Amino acid sequence: MKYYPSLLLLILTISLNAYAFKPKVEIIEQFDDLKMIAFISEDDMQGNPEWNPDLAVPPLTVAEAIKAVRSLTKKSKPIKEIEIRRVPNYENKWHYLIKSADSSMSSAYDIYVVLMSGKVIPGIIEPQGYK
Repeated sequence: MKYYPSLLLLILTISLNAYAFKPKVEIIEQFDDLKMIAFISEDDMQGNPEWNPDLAVPPLTVAEAIKAVRSLTKKSKPIKEIEIRRVPNYENKWHYLIKSADSSMSSAYDIYVVLMSGKVIPGIIEPQGYK
């Protein structure tokens, strides 16, 4: 009986840490001269609607994707480029890549992955090495 609180605490700790080990979908994209990576939870990927470009318009329009990025960043950064691409290893799952100007000047751009569900995931830009 006296070990129950310790056992409960151990089980709770393990279960909370198990959440961090949920599998992620990794998207690595080359966007002009930038290479970026984004990690998407499996739950978000399952919530990303399928789309067949031969049969219908995208579930999320370009304007809605831009609005989603601006809602996340809370700023109206100038959009420099937008592309629509298939999610690697998923037949009918697509996403937008949106490149915007970075006002903080930590890099020239910020890149966002926007799923067709409207979920926005900031991409991590790979630093460029010295040549």
